[in-house]
Amino acid sequence: MKRSLPTLLSLLFTLSASPLYALRPGDPAEELAVKWIRGVPLAVLPPAKEELKTDELKAVVFLLTRSANAPETLTLLNRLRRTYAGSVRFALVTPDREADAAQLLAAFPDFSLPFGIDEKRKLTAQYMNGSLLYPMAFVIDPDGKILWNGEAVDLGEMLEAWRTKQFDAALQRRISPQLDELQTLLRANNDRRMKQVTAAILKSDPGNAAALRLRTFALENSGRSGEAWQLILSQIEKRPRLVRLYFSALDLAGRHPELGSRAAEIAERYSKAVNGDPDADNLMSYLLLNRRPEDPAALRAAQQLLCRAVASLPREASPALRASVTTTRALLEWRLGRPETAWKLQQEATKFWHDAENPAAEKSSRERETLYRTVVELRQTTP
Repeated sequence: MKRSLPTLLSLLFTLSASPLYALRPGDPAEELAVKWIRGVPLAVLPPAKEELKTDELKAVVFLLTRSANAPETLTLLNRLRRTYAGSVRFALVTPDREADAAQLLAAFPDFSLPFGIDEKRKLTAQYMNGSLLYPMAFVIDPDGKILWNGEAVDLGEMLEAWRTKQFDAALQRRISPQLDELQTLLRANNDRRMKQVTAAILKSDPGNAAALRLRTFALENSGRSGEAWQLILSQIEKRPRLVRLYFSALDLAGRHPELGSRAAEIAERYSKAVNGDPDADNLMSYLLLNRRPEDPAALRAAQQLLCRAVASLPREASPALRASVTTTRALLEWRLGRPETAWKLQQEATKFWHDAENPAAEKSSRERETLYRTVVELRQTTP
């Protein structure tokens, strides 16, 4: 899930000058006093009886049902629910009307996580305190204290750090006020102070997603895309195995034509630093094929990464991952001028999407099938 830069700007400029979060890491959480309309209600505070206490984390996401990224948020949480089953429990809360929430949920009949309506909007105010950076996630520890807060797009990375025992709760408590300040500084267009605060955060937490995202936006908005590029590269140097950074660089290059030719360079850096991640290999290959279709270096890098993704795909890989990889294989064959093979592979991808129970992706895959088939038929009939 991605936050578009224009959306980020419009939201930030509506923020009040007050602190952006009423609740920060280290604060006691507020119980979810909402009207539950789907799923089993989630209690974020520990039970009164010690023997009922578990080691599970609780992740609560506040979202606006009509926002463009609301469907992506539900898809993200469905994936995270499966990944962290038994160790993390999830819930969604919205201050919107129940009718709006019901309309969103109607498109996701398989979404079974708890979904609550903050009818009085009191709970939302306690957690968000006027911030409009939805969807926002709050992770709560077994003792009922806020462990982390941040945009929902970064929730998966945080949970993985926690699972692998790389999450630093003390660090989060220390930098949380600085992250709040960054948003206020962006609204005030205080570039000098923003640069200082960003540097302080990245010194303590190299590659910090929120700080990098906000600073990159500020630099782009002031016409300094080259400086934004160097900032991302500096973080790659510090944390070369942090996959997200390479995709941040690709996104930046995609928005600025003068940086486009650097995409293959990023792919090369990535391939040398990261191994054993077929999902990321496939995604980077797919992006290169789509964003740099006439770049020979990008085409070669895409082929190499895709071959690595196929070779490292585990036997137990999910149908969704197999569908994604097969779709990219079809696209590569298309780029190489072999539409017959592309059509055959896309048919396989459609079957995988069906097995993955993803109707939207299956529909899109069938549309690609139609394109490839049409080209094959036209080639056969063209004199």
